[in-house]
Amino acid sequence: MVETGTTHITKDDLKKLFRRRFPQYIAATAACMGGFSLGCGVGWSAPCVEILKEKYNYSEFSTNIIAAVFPLGCALGMPVVPFLVDRIGRKWTMMSLVPVFILGWVFITAGVSKLALLIVGRLLTGACGGMFCVVAPMYCAEISEKQIRGTLGVFFQLLLVLGILYAFCCGYSRSVVITSSLCGNGPIIFACIMIFMPESPLYYMSKGNEEAARKSMRYFRGPDYNIDAEIAEFKEQVEKSRHQTVTISIFMKKPVLKTMGVAFGLMYAQQFSGINAIVFYCESIFKQTGVDMDPLLQMVIVAIVQVIACIASAILIDQLGRKMLMIISFGVMASCLVSLGFFFVLKKNNPGAAENLFWLPLASACIYILAFCLGAGPIPWAYMSEIFPTRLKGTASSCAAFFNWMLAFLVTVSFSSMINAIGIAAAFFLFAIICALSVTFVIFCMVETKGKTFTEILKEFGTHEIDD
Repeated sequence: MVETGTTHITKDDLKKLFRRRFPQYIAATAACMGGFSLGCGVGWSAPCVEILKEKYNYSEFSTNIIAAVFPLGCALGMPVVPFLVDRIGRKWTMMSLVPVFILGWVFITAGVSKLALLIVGRLLTGACGGMFCVVAPMYCAEISEKQIRGTLGVFFQLLLVLGILYAFCCGYSRSVVITSSLCGNGPIIFACIMIFMPESPLYYMSKGNEEAARKSMRYFRGPDYNIDAEIAEFKEQVEKSRHQTVTISIFMKKPVLKTMGVAFGLMYAQQFSGINAIVFYCESIFKQTGVDMDPLLQMVIVAIVQVIACIASAILIDQLGRKMLMIISFGVMASCLVSLGFFFVLKKNNPGAAENLFWLPLASACIYILAFCLGAGPIPWAYMSEIFPTRLKGTASSCAAFFNWMLAFLVTVSFSSMINAIGIAAAFFLFAIICALSVTFVIFCMVETKGKTFTEILKEFGTHEIDD
């Protein structure tokens, strides 16, 4: 028996609750298979870039371009999202990406010896993956009960890191063609499952189709659940949103600027937390331990650590809340980055002492990745799907996601130059400062959304009643 406050919940009650919520878990998993496909695109670079250099004589510059155009593609796909999600819905926006996603993988597979085709393929897969970053968490947030909305929101990051792990494992084929073909299965699996899932009830309500909204809600809540309260809330939310025409002037209003500022701040904190530095130097960090290990196996271990952390985040997010996990995440990451910076300073000035601390870089890197995937990685995406008003959600979320992916692109293309300019130790210390400042930002600017309805969240941000 589980005791919650003054309420006693038996194991049978928990089983019944899980069975009733099972359709929500399945639909969220189906939608987040788009995240799996994105993860395949992100993870593809690690095994395939080296193969392109060895077997196809690609230069360092060419492979850097192939790697960097993926986040650029993610950013370029963002302007399309607002036009689709409010016209054809969340489900069919995602479904419409499948043919383009597959075409991108066809270009990559068929054009392995042609740089132009690889670039086009990476741009297409990046654009589709980036659009999933907005639409899938939005769909998950709108179909879920408030008690498990955070958990379902983390599903996207969980499936993303599973996609990265899958791509790394496919890399053991030592063939770009085989790896790309296997990665191209992601969109197909997504389409086969998602086709059977209902559209978001909030989208139906926004189109004035209450009957369809009730049918969708009934699918997700079960036949015996009273859906009237949630339908009434959606109806109120939609009525309020009818006064919110998407113009530049409405984005200049203080409550909207505040909401956008929080979303952009979290995206900035995520990209400048040092995650790219850790991934980029992962092989070097492993070598500091003195363990002779296959580089691809090293990356698989890192991906497994990410999966474990995302599972922990999914379990804890609706228990501890978004803010607490973010504070823990950035705080631990800052400590790990300081440790890594200290190690590289010691290695330069006192190599003997650094040898005695051979375990420090590996431990710091693994704990850092655990902390990132616990909060800083998944929560900004899940949080973004909760905080914007219905009418502004597509445009606002797309702007925040565009900002995120442009930062990812800039970090990818400029990171090597930064290391050459200031050194790896200074870079780690810089990222540690940003993580520490991010803790302050989260404490004072981030509104907790755990257990709150969409209406309650909008009221906290002051965007509940905004007319143009």
